[in-house]
Amino acid sequence: MSKETLFVAISNQKGGVGKSALSVVLASYFHFEKGLNVAIVDCDSPQHSLVRMRERDKKAVSNSAYYRQLIKQQWNQVQKKAYPIVGSTAEKAREAADAIAASGDYDLIFVDLPGTVESTGVFRTIVNMDYVLTPTVPDLIVMQSTLSFATTVLDHIKKMENTPLLKDIFFFWNKLKKRTNVEILRSYSEVMRELHLTVLDSTLPDLCRYEKEITHAKRAFFRCTLLPPPARQLEGSGLVELAEELMVKLKLGQS
Repeated sequence: MSKETLFVAISNQKGGVGKSALSVVLASYFHFEKGLNVAIVDCDSPQHSLVRMRERDKKAVSNSAYYRQLIKQQWNQVQKKAYPIVGSTAEKAREAADAIAASGDYDLIFVDLPGTVESTGVFRTIVNMDYVLTPTVPDLIVMQSTLSFATTVLDHIKKMENTPLLKDIFFFWNKLKKRTNVEILRSYSEVMRELHLTVLDSTLPDLCRYEKEITHAKRAFFRCTLLPPPARQLEGSGLVELAEELMVKLKLGQS
């Protein structure tokens, strides 16, 4: 390796907060739009939903002249192959990430972890990451779970005899509805800051476009492992703002 690779887990012990969707859209945006070399370790064992998404994307592209043309245009513009997506268990995630990093010149490897820290190997993987990215939503049940996740991880790190690699956990608000009570959002953010948790300024709205994959039946998409989110779909998505903030926090793209 000629550069230091950052290992970032995307994790929250509460399901339905958008971890896997965000893994893909962030990876695709960073890889194709920002010029970073990215990879994903999919720990959603045994179904490996992101590995299967890559397979669906390949099939959709092979069956569509329209998508093949988009792939060709993209190659002419940036000349970058698709980023690797490797299936693993949570227990072996760090080893899988290290193997990817050793095989090329990678800036960033996302590790998409299962939806509970009680799953085998999740703790071990988290403390061996550089950072953890934790999406959450302003819902009492989800917030209780999220705060439990954070305090459990931090307490576990304090008890470790060896110095953990984990530098910080970045929390951010996802799936915000237009009618979300602003005061509730502020109060949750304040509680998290009082606990000395890092809350990003960027937020993502609750938009159906984050669930749109490419298919042979329609052209509209946002989430794809072979193509970046379309420019016209980025407006109002919050993705660009989140990606830019993460680039600063993680010092990505800096020499």
